[in-house]
Amino acid sequence: MNPTLDPAAVSRLAERVLGHARGIEISTLDDVASPGSGGHPTYEYRASGGVVQVSATDTPAANAGLYAYLKDICGVQVTWDTPLPLGIAAPWPDAEPVRRSTPARHRYYLNVVTSGYSAPYWGWERWQREIDWMALHGITMPLTTIAHEAVLSRAFVAHGADPADVLAWIGSSAHLPWTLMGCTNGFGGPLPRGWFDKRLELAQRVVDRQRELGMRAVLPAFDGHVPDSLATPSTPRTTWQGFATALLDPHESVFSEIAESVARTQAELLGTDHLYSADPFIESIPPSGEVADLAAHTAAVYRGMSAADPEATWVMQAWPFHYHPQFWTAERIAAVTGAVPDARLLLLDLWAEHAPVWNDGRGIPDTPWLWCAVHNFGGRFSVHGDLHGLTRDLGGVLDAARSGGEQVGRLVGTGLAMEAIENNPVFYELATDLTWATPDVDSWVRDYAIQRYQLRGAPPSARESGVRAWELLLTTLYRPGASRSTPSPLIARPWDLDPPFARQRSAGEFLDPDAPVLISANIDAESDPRVEGDLPAIAQAAAHLLVAAGDAPHSAALATDLVDLLTHLVAQRSRAVIRALPEAARAADADGVARLGEILTRALGDLDRLAATQRDRLLGTWLADAARWGDDADERDTLVRDARRLLTVWARQDSGLHDYSGRHWAGLLAGFYLPRWQLWIDWLAGAAAGRTDPTSFRNAVEELEESWATRTTIGATEPAGDVLEIAAELLARYREPVV
Repeated sequence: MNPTLDPAAVSRLAERVLGHARGIEISTLDDVASPGSGGHPTYEYRASGGVVQVSATDTPAANAGLYAYLKDICGVQVTWDTPLPLGIAAPWPDAEPVRRSTPARHRYYLNVVTSGYSAPYWGWERWQREIDWMALHGITMPLTTIAHEAVLSRAFVAHGADPADVLAWIGSSAHLPWTLMGCTNGFGGPLPRGWFDKRLELAQRVVDRQRELGMRAVLPAFDGHVPDSLATPSTPRTTWQGFATALLDPHESVFSEIAESVARTQAELLGTDHLYSADPFIESIPPSGEVADLAAHTAAVYRGMSAADPEATWVMQAWPFHYHPQFWTAERIAAVTGAVPDARLLLLDLWAEHAPVWNDGRGIPDTPWLWCAVHNFGGRFSVHGDLHGLTRDLGGVLDAARSGGEQVGRLVGTGLAMEAIENNPVFYELATDLTWATPDVDSWVRDYAIQRYQLRGAPPSARESGVRAWELLLTTLYRPGASRSTPSPLIARPWDLDPPFARQRSAGEFLDPDAPVLISANIDAESDPRVEGDLPAIAQAAAHLLVAAGDAPHSAALATDLVDLLTHLVAQRSRAVIRALPEAARAADADGVARLGEILTRALGDLDRLAATQRDRLLGTWLADAARWGDDADERDTLVRDARRLLTVWARQDSGLHDYSGRHWAGLLAGFYLPRWQLWIDWLAGAAAGRTDPTSFRNAVEELEESWATRTTIGATEPAGDVLEIAAELLARYREPVV
């Protein structure tokens, strides 16, 4: 497939992002070999006489070239919190020619679970904006799982499954990604009656727009997991977090029949770009470790794709090889990769920014592979990212690929595979810029601050304050080594007399007990003195942003970052309070417990007020979006309950996933976390008097969680309060330690 350039599609993108496309000319870059004949995707921009010219090898490169001009020359960014259209008026500023290219032929985007943690309830308007974000950031391969449950349902019913059983097996709208990967089934729901038709219509619009902008949608394929009505008592099962799901034997004829049916049905409904995602053992140990069995299952999955589409390429997450490193030996990995024809498999090294598998000696780079970053887990709050490390690692493999270096093997692309989006835009701006060139990080961050807050024409005091804030953040939250999230103590689940921080390190993840190193998405904040030691500098960065906000026009990005920094500051100042509370109880200091309890609950209330100033940090926004997919009160109530549960208990009480997707949102902070902490404070008051039996306390915690998760109220959907006033108040209160 030779990439082509569609100037009209790029112009329409400009109209949506800028409000117009006047003075923008798009053309094919003629003096560069096309990617299809071995050259690298390339763009070039230049501007003179009020006209900007973007030339490129293909549509995605042209999209990225347009955005590069907007950032480099116009000093603006388009991130998740940017109000659109930008409204920049022509004529365009002059620019000398700038040409950039990338060896990353494939630029992947999204994680299977992003459609659960961020996008389960998005409609067309929100998806259209996200697709434009993808286009500007040069994405070529977006994972698109919308409506796959409808495809599976049709195939299952066609092969004899009862429609009611299939609906029950699919379960909750919020938990669909995990059902589609064979992790969960039969939990929550049911889906609304009109869900399948609405989602199919949405999926069709999404893939059409992606293709218009030069992207190739990665669509799901059948991996072997089925409802019990299509299994037998002897059918193997995979297990995950207490759930068990039937996995067909690849030698059974029904496996290949369903696999082909899924692929053909999906192609009829959504077309195909010949890229398919399937992960039968994403976090589960396969039923058999025999290399022949692993190869047979892999071959059966691929046969299903290729029977319907002879040009099929499997896009496989290499996450299992990280997650269960002792099981996935080089021999077993080779059995999987060798069961797919050469060049028909793309491996995603999902967490390469922190725990890469491509260079661990198990043979990953022998297969075409993509360097990917996860960065965010579960959508839980954390302001973090190792920008120097990202530049070193991602920039390093791309620079090696540019020079034909054998040390990176068959590297063919890059990817962003975050579990949730709309956080830490600096990390993703740098990652997508690195695709095209490797910058000096310090200079890049100074430019980032000016672009993010649109400070190029602002007073010098505002520019200096914005840049100084980011110079401080580059040495703290975004310092070298900050590749994992800092757990929020306010989202920790109190359970006994000790502070609940130790359990927070894993945050619902399975850590392979046989692995040589236990790798978590969270740092051990209690053992890292920088967590609290960096707070004065982070407070100073927030103070600089307040100055910039006072000296520059209103900026949604400034508000976002102020709320992020102050949320981190208040949450981490609360760590010492939570640590001191059980100490007071053990010392029989009831007055101390009461005093510390007041400080802790005030912090939760303060952050609830701060979050309430931002529409995207309102629990009600999330719940209202969920409810909109229901056609009557019962359907809306079901959707709301499932949406509430994902953020809190996640699944059942015994699944071990509590607070994996915890958020610092108004409505959650004051309505869920605060009353849960209050139970602990009250119990510690009793412990100070000698009553330490935790049974009644733990029962009360579970009752509160279940009661909250099963409510159907939505709450506020409009922001309230002045963000700058509340930010100044909280900075004054929490700049210094509170205990």
